[in-house]
Amino acid sequence: MDDWFVWLARLMFVGIFPLGIGMLFRAWSIAVRGDYRYVADWRGRSIQEGKRWAPVVLGINGLCGAGLLAVGVLVLLIGLPFAIWSGLTAFIIWSYYFSLQVVVQRARSQRAIA
Repeated sequence: MDDWFVWLARLMFVGIFPLGIGMLFRAWSIAVRGDYRYVADWRGRSIQEGKRWAPVVLGINGLCGAGLLAVGVLVLLIGLPFAIWSGLTAFIIWSYYFSLQVVVQRARSQRAIA
């Protein structure tokens, strides 16, 4: 009965690393390569005027990616309890989602005004 939960928790833990690396890759692509197609919402849909919103999206991706990787490393190094690391991970992922939604809505409203 509990075996499935253990495997689900392990799968969730392993999933932290690709998510964090993907977010850091987006931040790196925006900052270093100047690739503004990564200035996008969480589904990958480009934001209008990507160059204008690049610093904000860069910060969101950088902070959330570093946060996810930090949680993963802390689990490995000091053994964070399940309730703490799963809660932190959920908080970071939801913060990422909602902050990108705010950016998308702001970009749309700025475009509508102009």
